[in-house]
Amino acid sequence: MFVSDILSRKGGLVYTVTPGTTVAQIAQQLGARRIGSVLVMEDTDKVAGIVSERDLVCAVSRHGTAALDLEARQVMTRDVVTCHPDDSIDQVMQTMTTGRFRHLPVVDRGELLGLVSIGDVVKARLEEARHESDALRAYIVAG
Repeated sequence: MFVSDILSRKGGLVYTVTPGTTVAQIAQQLGARRIGSVLVMEDTDKVAGIVSERDLVCAVSRHGTAALDLEARQVMTRDVVTCHPDDSIDQVMQTMTTGRFRHLPVVDRGELLGLVSIGDVVKARLEEARHESDALRAYIVAG
């Protein structure tokens, strides 16, 4: 199974903010949409960073309630690791585990196609395991 399989099921909707969006606005979006991160976009098509729940917690731990007035550019993770639609689920799991993050933008030739979360990856892996199990059962019964 590949990242493209996940995107074909969930779609390519990605929530984004500008570098000037405040932490308070980002927190409101994360809560309202029940998501764990937003991409920070420069212009209309260039990923400048990502702001995750962890980034917000770090900002609050450093700045207290004043963190709410900070902008995305001040709290975002700048070195955004991405994946490709042709990457396998196992590759993405390894990348997420090694990097200790839960969200990966999907990029092909500079174009943002979507975002996969650890939840998406686990769901896909469980589905893959279920299909393998069903196939083995069918083989045993037929045998």
